[in-house]
Amino acid sequence: MVTHDPHSLVGFFVTEVGVRQAWTFITFERDEEGNTPSTLRLSIDTTCEVTPPPTQILGSAADETAVALTALFEVLNLTVASVSLADDASLILDFHGGHTLRVSGTAQAWTTHDVWWLSDPHAS
Repeated sequence: MVTHDPHSLVGFFVTEVGVRQAWTFITFERDEEGNTPSTLRLSIDTTCEVTPPPTQILGSAADETAVALTALFEVLNLTVASVSLADDASLILDFHGGHTLRVSGTAQAWTTHDVWWLSDPHAS
């Protein structure tokens, strides 16, 4: 698996959120041609939060996957305006429209992989 520079997400928009195997993911697309693939997937194996937070949570608040997906629904169809990495390796995506996604740089007890990674879902 090739990991891409997260800063390349600027200008990409969110087309899909979901769970694949054990990991929450976000799929990003862009219309421009270039060296970066036109589709990238951010896989998340730790906690994340979106601000402002959603007004409702699907399912039980005890279901961490449902809580994460509900938060990620807030960034569907939004375009990434800026990307930064915090000192603790947290990934911070600011979107046009005022939403921010912060993916923790800290592993949880259930983390089985890197805390987050960015890849081309079509690469073999």
